[in-house]
Amino acid sequence: MKIILNSIAFKLRYITLSMFLILSAGLVFGQQQLYTYHSGVIEVSGFTNNYNWKMKTDSVDCRAQLTMINRQLKAINSLSFTVPVKKLSSPNTYMDRIAHRTLKSYPFDKIYFHYVKSEISPWDDKDQYLIKASGNLTVAGVTHSIKMDLIATVINDGTITFAGTHKLKLSTYQVTPKKSLMGTLKTSDDVTVNFVVGVKPLMLSATSKR
Repeated sequence: MKIILNSIAFKLRYITLSMFLILSAGLVFGQQQLYTYHSGVIEVSGFTNNYNWKMKTDSVDCRAQLTMINRQLKAINSLSFTVPVKKLSSPNTYMDRIAHRTLKSYPFDKIYFHYVKSEISPWDDKDQYLIKASGNLTVAGVTHSIKMDLIATVINDGTITFAGTHKLKLSTYQVTPKKSLMGTLKTSDDVTVNFVVGVKPLMLSATSKR
């Protein structure tokens, strides 16, 4: 009987030690956590021969899978942005309609970015990181690989913000800038995209909606 009890005690100690090692490994190597869109804004700007224009939206679908260790960003496993073209707007509704047609909102009603790879390094603040990212950007149904720098900031409440700027030419995506006002108003081929997008851990997002 004593031998049996000793054997059971040994097995329990073995199981406890194994669980401890597994949990410790999880803390050391980090865990992949799913994140979803929390808040933010995407701004698209350019210029014509008469004035500068700017459109923006907070209707963004952002999803990410990140590896965090002790609140430090260690890896981006996946990251994607989706922006509905017709949600981009400005105070000038006439120019908005021209812009939507220019971007071929029908049939290509969304702009997509899909992350491929990156290099992550600490930035100015201990909770900030410089991300040299590569990915695929799809505009008007045409996809090209791009590179851009992002600044990621880890907030105390568990949210993470991504901020960045990307310059592109519409012609790269087979988009021809429209002329308006009987051809007197001409839009430049150059466009700048600025964005600040915040994401929350999926479990935190679900809890906040209750």
